[in-house]
Amino acid sequence: MKKKRPRTQYVTALWLFLVFVLLPAGTGAADAQCPDEKTLSRNARIALVAAQKQINENNPSNARQTLLKFNQEYPDENHPYVAYTLANLLVEKDLLSQALAQYQKTIDMCEGYAPAWQNMGKICFDLKKFNQAALAMEKTYELTGRKNHLLLFHAAVAHISDKKSEKALNHLQFLTSGKAGPPEAGWVKLMARLSIEQQQAKKAIAIVENLLDKKNPDACLFRVAANLYLHMNKYRKAAEALSVYGMLCPLAIAEQTLLADLYNNLGIPFKAALHYEKVIEKKSEKKTYERLASAWLEACKPEKAMRAAEQGLKIHPKSQALWKIKAWIHYDNKEFHKASQAFLQACVLKKSDSKSLFMHGLCACKAGRHEIAKKALEKASCHSRYKKQALALIRQMEQGAGKS
Repeated sequence: MKKKRPRTQYVTALWLFLVFVLLPAGTGAADAQCPDEKTLSRNARIALVAAQKQINENNPSNARQTLLKFNQEYPDENHPYVAYTLANLLVEKDLLSQALAQYQKTIDMCEGYAPAWQNMGKICFDLKKFNQAALAMEKTYELTGRKNHLLLFHAAVAHISDKKSEKALNHLQFLTSGKAGPPEAGWVKLMARLSIEQQQAKKAIAIVENLLDKKNPDACLFRVAANLYLHMNKYRKAAEALSVYGMLCPLAIAEQTLLADLYNNLGIPFKAALHYEKVIEKKSEKKTYERLASAWLEACKPEKAMRAAEQGLKIHPKSQALWKIKAWIHYDNKEFHKASQAFLQACVLKKSDSKSLFMHGLCACKAGRHEIAKKALEKASCHSRYKKQALALIRQMEQGAGKS
């Protein structure tokens, strides 16, 4: 079902005019001007009064016809108020192209009439005339004394839609610089995204860091900073910013994973593991279990690494990485039979893994299972990397068997 446009109030002639506002508008400024009521002709006043009465009687269709008829009968007596009111009525009927023409006539007759510029900007945006929309919003911003910064933001959005990101970025950098007062969170996020696209991340992070230095900064600024630091390959700062954000707001799974990965890449496996565990509480993916077990192992916590590997294998029994982690822990604990079995599983899951094949044979040898070891090592000797070691172990076992 088509959503109706909000009904607009129209007041005419000797009366107070209210702006038909589709976007919030600022109050008038010295540069803005309203049409001169004194220049209304008698016929124009009569038409406007009649149209207003019809609007008050909830009959905008008749009001629209009244003003269209006036334009036909008295084309030389047109007035900005007539054109503007007719434009608003045409918008309500979704006759946007016709409405745009009437807003243009309003501006042609009274260039400083900010409400007409603003409404024209919104209509141009709806008609996908994005460049015209941006210019109209910029003009409204100027006419209203540069006080309503939302107008400049809408101009930036129109520039983006017109694929002119550089112009949009100029507006957004000003809006987020602090010169326009405390910026909206959405403005900062969009500024950062465009800055990355325009290779201006360094300038963007300077703006964000300045905002973070203010009292009680918005939590989202830490998230934006993390993105920018990440783009600039400043991983430690990215982790710090994301960590602070996590203290202020619950991290989404993707953010929690990112923080864990950052700590992992920074060589802080203990912290990485703690965050991987939080991820697993919400989503138990194979790669997360693999990273968790690996992180605990790197953090010199083999018991926790083994627990993570075993829990992961219950859900993801075909994870070669988890079988290898489990195998190495058994190997370090001198549990060679268990290590041999785990390395065997890793070989089965990835036949090209010559190292796991060699370790399967080595552990079987150490566990006293020479027949199994010999078969595995013979296969391993076909790989140049382990040929010498595998054949040496086979000779060693044969010599030991000969002595016995």
